[in-house]
Amino acid sequence: MMSVAQVAVDAELRRAFTNVPDATRLLVHDVVERLTPALVAAFYDHFTSHPEGQTYLTDPETTERLRGTLMVWMAELFSAAPQHPQRMADSQRHIGRFHARSSIPIHLVSEGVSLVQRTIIHALGHENLTHEELTDAVLYVTNVLTAATGVMTFTYWRQRERAASNDVAYRLFALNQDLSREGEGQKAALLGWSYNVLRSLYVAKTPEDLQTMGLARSEFGLWVTYKVGLLFEGTDISALLTGQIAKVDNELLPAILEDMAAERDISPALAALHAGVTEILSSLEVLFHASRSSNDVEDPLTRVLNRRFLPSIISYELRVAHQTGRPMSVLFLDIDHFKHINDTFGHAAGDSVLQAIARVLEEASRLSDVIFRYGGEEFLVLMGDTDTEQMLIGAERLRQKIENTPIRLPDGNLHQITVSIGAAQYAGHPDYEELLRAADAALYRAKRNGRNRIEVADAPHHTPAPSLEGAS
Repeated sequence: MMSVAQVAVDAELRRAFTNVPDATRLLVHDVVERLTPALVAAFYDHFTSHPEGQTYLTDPETTERLRGTLMVWMAELFSAAPQHPQRMADSQRHIGRFHARSSIPIHLVSEGVSLVQRTIIHALGHENLTHEELTDAVLYVTNVLTAATGVMTFTYWRQRERAASNDVAYRLFALNQDLSREGEGQKAALLGWSYNVLRSLYVAKTPEDLQTMGLARSEFGLWVTYKVGLLFEGTDISALLTGQIAKVDNELLPAILEDMAAERDISPALAALHAGVTEILSSLEVLFHASRSSNDVEDPLTRVLNRRFLPSIISYELRVAHQTGRPMSVLFLDIDHFKHINDTFGHAAGDSVLQAIARVLEEASRLSDVIFRYGGEEFLVLMGDTDTEQMLIGAERLRQKIENTPIRLPDGNLHQITVSIGAAQYAGHPDYEELLRAADAALYRAKRNGRNRIEVADAPHHTPAPSLEGAS
């Protein structure tokens, strides 16, 4: 059901298209069609000249596709034929949701639309028109663009408000659930990393290994980036931990190597490293002390994350990928022949299978990976800092682990369960829906090509993935 405010902005757009003389519509259509290449260029020149806008258009392929989208948008708004107001409103809402998901500041979009409006009106002023014709055309352009921007902006902020609410709920929950569950394990991981440094120096006698033993890319470092970074984004404690890890990698480890190369005593450098690790452990205690609790974030059946929180978390991981240049991957997993299990053994058996698969995923995934119950028999795994090769290794590890973990069903027998997996790499598009569509299309191929297999997404495209209904 639409809110009163949404009804109002939709009505404004409907009025903009009402009682427009055919001659006015055709005139504006011709002018816009002629100006479209220049309008698109001006819009994106303005966008990329803005410091905030530059970060969203670094990928040439993505930029080119967005240019095409803008051309379609103007052609639809200023069509030669009468527009369908409801379809136009739906289109503006779609654009508003896209910009919200992509975290593109809406004021940049509004500035770009204002530039388009001024350019069209300036061009109309050079047409051979009567005062009345020019007035009608200017009012038409102004009303349409103002109303369209209104629908987009309203939708944008509604989407952002929902996302902010989910962000808060997720963070409150995860501060308690994840950190209390993983805290001691991560302390052990940090101390294990420290031991491996000493082992490479004194036991294995391979000091050159230190060059590839950076703390930031260790199990502990990935946990800080993808879990602590998400839960405490923008806080002093998150920045402190990140800075302490960077100090270890950029100062303390290189100091050991420099002393060794110069054949100096490395004891002071090792003592400094020990002090650095101790500082990180102290920061972790502060972190755990700050933990709080909440509910309704886990899927009640499988105890993995609820799909409701996917937008908050994937948006964060995309920001990390964009800011650091690290790769990121998504896996869609679908339980093979799940409908047959439900039909043969009942829904209780299906629930048991879902719970068992969730346990296997948690056991076989890295602590930095994030697992969701996506719906039905589908799970989704976000894998930060994974290139294509690592993505495939991780996906195959999950597939094999599930295949090799038989599940006891109500008939008393152990049954082998398999999954099909669609895998996709982040390719630079700011809208995470593009990444999800690519992984979903790959999952569809895995189901169609025989199940119990992994398929990798093609290059990014806009074609929606076919429905998996009937393919389980």
